[in-house]
Amino acid sequence: MNKRSEQAIVNALKNYPTPPIERQHLEDTARGAVEVLRHRQAGRRTSFGEFYLAQLRFISWKVWAVQLLIVLGMVLLLRNALQEMGESVQIVMMVSIAAPLLVMAGIHTLTRSLSCHMLEIELSTRHLLEKLTMVRMSLLGMADLLGLTLLAAILSVWIHSDVATMLIYLLVPFNLTCLGCLWLLNRVRIPSCGYYCLTFAGIVALVQMILAFTPKLWVFEPAAMGVWQMMLLVTTAGIALQVRGLRKTCRSLETASSLM
Repeated sequence: MNKRSEQAIVNALKNYPTPPIERQHLEDTARGAVEVLRHRQAGRRTSFGEFYLAQLRFISWKVWAVQLLIVLGMVLLLRNALQEMGESVQIVMMVSIAAPLLVMAGIHTLTRSLSCHMLEIELSTRHLLEKLTMVRMSLLGMADLLGLTLLAAILSVWIHSDVATMLIYLLVPFNLTCLGCLWLLNRVRIPSCGYYCLTFAGIVALVQMILAFTPKLWVFEPAAMGVWQMMLLVTTAGIALQVRGLRKTCRSLETASSLM
């Protein structure tokens, strides 16, 4: 096709008579399209249970594998420690190291929005960032608590102690680690925030390891149980406050994203 033919076609298309467009009909069509889109989106809206299961599948199997390995490793460590160590205090301290390790296993999942530069993508989805974050935290938290409860039950049977007491000894370092990581997440909103959380959890585990080889720890005496219970309540309240702050942070990010 030569240039003259192309120009003739262009001119014919430009001069083709078009029917007049009524503004009212155009607005009615636009409103009808919006209603159809709204009904279709409402029909595809997932329930909370379906959303929960979907997020469970999105968490990498490696996270669950690492958590399982930590629990199994502590069970084997406990079995060997019962044969070599005579003091149950050292055994409890060594097993309680599983608490910060379990938190470390899930840190990448909570911080990948920033570390993998996915925050803009998650903010653009039809699910709230606050909802995504809370669901992920609850899934990882339930898995951690399940593992700690299993360790407490095994520990109580093998050293002939109360399971509730063993669970408190495990929950206090777990809460302390979660509290520190949440505090960091609320204040360090940079891609490397996960490394700060890993460092804090590693420090908690290191301190526990040092204390495990310190003889005659008075903190595990029956008279000190009130201190442990108070620490559990204080750290639990701190976690609740930090979770509330994290929800506000997520909402502020969503508001800022909607204004851009």
